[in-house]
Amino acid sequence: MAFSNCRETAASTAHAHEFDEHMLVIEGGYTLIIGGERIRVSVGEEYFIPRGVVHGGEALAGTRTIHAFGGHRADRAGRE
Repeated sequence: MAFSNCRETAASTAHAHEFDEHMLVIEGGYTLIIGGERIRVSVGEEYFIPRGVVHGGEALAGTRTIHAFGGHRADRAGRE
């Protein structure tokens, strides 16, 4: 998990992960950019980005987000 606090308006360059990403905006506002489409994610809203999807974004100053990364659940003893 990653907790992001954006003090200034900023942008991330296009990138992709080898794992899924689930993001939640808890303050401010974030715009995802996927395939040239701009997707506004507001306070309380979530967005799921599957692994391999190229994406970038823009965060307004004061934006706080939580990002959970994964794609493989932990192996547990005795689990079938």
